[in-house]
Amino acid sequence: MADAVAPAAKEGVRNMSTICSAARGGALGLAIFALTACGSESTAASKAAPDSAMNASASAQPKATSQAAPATTPLPIERGIYGDVERGSCARARSAFFYDGTNYGYVSPAEPGWNDAAYFEINRIARVGPPTRGSDFYDYYQGYTLVWTAEHAAGDNEDVLGIKAEANGRVRSIAVSSGPKGDMVSEETYQKCGFAQLSPQMQATIRAERPQLADGSGAAGNAGGQAPVAPAPVAAPLAPFNIRPGHYVPVRAACGTATEMIFYYDGRRAGWIDLSPFAANRMEPVASARRRGAAWVIDPMTGETLQVQSADRITVGDPNTGAETMRWCPAAEVRASARAR
Repeated sequence: MADAVAPAAKEGVRNMSTICSAARGGALGLAIFALTACGSESTAASKAAPDSAMNASASAQPKATSQAAPATTPLPIERGIYGDVERGSCARARSAFFYDGTNYGYVSPAEPGWNDAAYFEINRIARVGPPTRGSDFYDYYQGYTLVWTAEHAAGDNEDVLGIKAEANGRVRSIAVSSGPKGDMVSEETYQKCGFAQLSPQMQATIRAERPQLADGSGAAGNAGGQAPVAPAPVAAPLAPFNIRPGHYVPVRAACGTATEMIFYYDGRRAGWIDLSPFAANRMEPVASARRRGAAWVIDPMTGETLQVQSADRITVGDPNTGAETMRWCPAAEVRASARAR
């Protein structure tokens, strides 16, 4: 009788081990369930067998445990949906970034004159971590958490996504690659958005492509279901340059840099804030700026020009020192001494 029971019990243990291994190979929440529920069921099955079946179960158990999905270091941002800030609000966002704990991606609805068709992209995260000092593009990625997909996991940092949390539910992303004329830097800023805050077109696209983001199961941002972070208002671009008022730092630098001069613009004046808090700022009245082709001459004495790349990106330079591409930063994130006077 014992010989007849043992094979059946062994088979039951093997089947339960397979089921548990599959559960453990899924999301982290399922893995926790598998370790609790499946572990107790395997024990119950093994008790029904003689000692030989229990030994087989014990030898199989470490293998099942080793197949559990490794915990991925989380990104330094909340799970959820983030709309681009280019147009100032979640309702007007043309594109969105999302993070669900396992994947990140992008979504844009179809919009006449902008997107002929809706766009959706999802990337499974292979590993995350800080940039290695001395690695490719380290100066650009410093201060960001790098996110490698399977495509990049074993390679260099070429075109790898960098993510950084900023104040008031904002997220900044960066990706750097080599181009024929030097390094190519792509940067975007997003703000945390509740699903209901998005445009009807964006909501419809998300429902069609990633419905779990719509009901909050893949974008809650927390297990407790607290309300989404209200995005901070973004200052609208100001004439005559039609860029956001405030502070601009070199694209390779962090907003809080203590080693770079900062360019400042408030619609009335524009110029440089020195590294020393005691040095005078070099500001010029905007009323004296003149157009020269695609650029503005903001200092006729030095020939310094400003060329607008977007509402929060500019290129400033003069014939003697060359040009520098700058990006806008929230005032709360720049060094305390960088105040226009």
